[in-house]
Amino acid sequence: MRHIALIAINFVREQRWPILVLMSWVGLLAIMGLFINLRTARDDVLFIFKQLGVYGIAFAVFFGASAIHNDRKTRRILAVLSKSVGRRQYISGLLAGILIATGMYSFAMGVTGTWVLRGSHFSASHIWLLMACLVLACLLAATVSVLFSTFMNPLFATLGTAVLLGVPALAGRQLGSWWAHAIPAYSLLELLLETAVGETLRFPWGLAALAAGETILFWLFAAWIFERRDIAVAVD
Repeated sequence: MRHIALIAINFVREQRWPILVLMSWVGLLAIMGLFINLRTARDDVLFIFKQLGVYGIAFAVFFGASAIHNDRKTRRILAVLSKSVGRRQYISGLLAGILIATGMYSFAMGVTGTWVLRGSHFSASHIWLLMACLVLACLLAATVSVLFSTFMNPLFATLGTAVLLGVPALAGRQLGSWWAHAIPAYSLLELLLETAVGETLRFPWGLAALAAGETILFWLFAAWIFERRDIAVAVD
């Protein structure tokens, strides 16, 4: 666990600037809350709040798709794995780092949303349930992108993740909602995107359990592939 924690902390430190960019968007929403009239601009504020969730998913995918490539490019991965760190531990550390980053972002979103939307009949409990769904969606999306990054460069890993997550979402639109639950990252994000003022949300335990189970499966598959890859080969 110590190795995983150290890798996770180092990942967050290395990605501090992208994380800061993410946090700046939340900060802008907080600043808006100081100057706008929520009664007249409620829908606009809610739209921006929902968009922040999309940004979180996008950054989680980018984090996962580029992490291994960046460490291989700087040769840092060889130094890490030479210190009695297993490859499964390395993958776990990266995902833990992404979880910390997206968790911080979702927490900031939750605090800001609770404050900015406090006068719009949008309950705090509703917001925090949505943030829990967002964290699960981010972690699932990041795990898929890490899986693809074990044998693809960041660009193709990102595209592969978009396809794998996007196809069930499109199938759900055309063939029925159950198809979207095949890989429920979009289904969890959709709870945020489709939420409305005054709506009561029940936590989707089934989707959450499915997302957690698939995250574990993709993590194990990523570790299995990574254990068989030659990481000593230089990358561009």
